[in-house]
Amino acid sequence: MKNPIHLLRASVLALCALAAAAASHATNGDTARAKFSDPSKPGTFKLSLAWADVRITGTDTGEVIVRSSLERKKDKGEPVDADGFRRLDDDVTFELKEKNNLITLSVSGDQHWFSHGTEFVVEVPRHTHLIIRTQLGGEIAVSKVDGDIDVNSMNGEVTLEDISSSAVVSTMNGEVRANFVKAPAKPVSITSMNGEIDLRLPADTKANLRMRTHNGSIRTNFPEGVLVSKTEKVPGFRGRGLAYSHEAAEAARDIAREVAREARNAQREVRDAVREATRAQRAAHSGKDEDDETPAPPADAAAASAAAPAIAPVAPVPPIPGWGGKSITGTLNGGGIDISLSSMNGTITLRQGK
Repeated sequence: MKNPIHLLRASVLALCALAAAAASHATNGDTARAKFSDPSKPGTFKLSLAWADVRITGTDTGEVIVRSSLERKKDKGEPVDADGFRRLDDDVTFELKEKNNLITLSVSGDQHWFSHGTEFVVEVPRHTHLIIRTQLGGEIAVSKVDGDIDVNSMNGEVTLEDISSSAVVSTMNGEVRANFVKAPAKPVSITSMNGEIDLRLPADTKANLRMRTHNGSIRTNFPEGVLVSKTEKVPGFRGRGLAYSHEAAEAARDIAREVAREARNAQREVRDAVREATRAQRAAHSGKDEDDETPAPPADAAAASAAAPAIAPVAPVPPIPGWGGKSITGTLNGGGIDISLSSMNGTITLRQGK
């Protein structure tokens, strides 16, 4: 089996080549708007992207507003640009669609992988439900949303601020931070294979807790009288003659941390490469004559983009057999909704808010 760290480094090189080639497709970005067909009911905003940074804020607006570093997909009535030319291929663009109180954000185009490093800044009505999917990575930040939040990400930090309903978060490599300004109204589930989990709850939250980590600690600042907890024994493999030392466990933790670190570095390098290539491309365009042709991407970048295969996700480092980790169960203020926090390689922190 190939070393997952080496696979990640190879992925960085391929993605940076794609990022350089993406410069020729860069635009100044665009804005799109959409309204829910039934504004009397909470709508749902859904996005599914390969790799992008997403920031969503709940506001008092009556519509969904998306600002992106990509250009929006043009209507059929806009086939010709200002110079009288029309494209025969499909540029990489984003699009908003609404149907049955569901607004969907998607990216399309002949080279949709060129969306690496794309940024989306989104405003939604406060009570909107969110479904967020990133197949490879990107940082996700949500704030001031009262609807249900469902996040599934491969690589990147997930930050949820000033939320109040529920949160279901699953990420492979990345920290998860969630701050509830009101006691959650529905169950909460947060899972990170390689990353810390930090959850802040109001002091009056009533909940049934289950917290588990393989390689990390579990801590809280809730008083003992408010949080009543017990440690569960996690059964492990008990095969004859098999034993796993402390050194082996520490080695597994080191590998897991390195995998997570390489994944985050890959994300940052690709994003920075796209931004730098975009700035260079815009500078070149601003100084050229109108009759000049648009410069082609570097030959090595173009070749890499054509030859680079789809990058398979890097699997998390599995727990050592026979080493089941730590599991804590308990109740907050006598019990209530279910809250589950789980990390394979990371510390879990449960904080008491106001």
